[in-house]
Amino acid sequence: MKKVIVSTKENLDYGTLIWIYANNRKVYRSSKSIAADMPFHRYDSHYMGMVNELYRDQEKHPLLFNQMMEESDRIFGVCLNKRRNHDGSKDMKVLFFLDWDDVQDFAEDIYPKLVKEEIKRRKAAKQKWLERGKLFSEKKKMSE
Repeated sequence: MKKVIVSTKENLDYGTLIWIYANNRKVYRSSKSIAADMPFHRYDSHYMGMVNELYRDQEKHPLLFNQMMEESDRIFGVCLNKRRNHDGSKDMKVLFFLDWDDVQDFAEDIYPKLVKEEIKRRKAAKQKWLERGKLFSEKKKMSE
């Protein structure tokens, strides 16, 4: 498993499955999140582009992807979080795996814990946003 930050114009959700074929270097994504009990052939596929379009670091990433693709005919990735860049592209933190069994193990053991943490993080961020909005509203009322 390798953690890589990639850039994409696609809006990929938390847990989105992506894969790259080593022979033609094409990148695909599913519209479904990973699940421990779903075989690979049940995921839908949408073409995203070529692997070089994912490179964020033009010096390090080509070597890293080439090394992973030498070890496997297809590598799998699971999107974990994203942030928007100034140019409209999105940086995604993606965990890459060399085979489907590793993805299934991750989906069964680790991914559910990560989802719970992500839900907690989002709830806390929403609560903080609501509190700041309430403070702003109260200050505005006091100044009138």
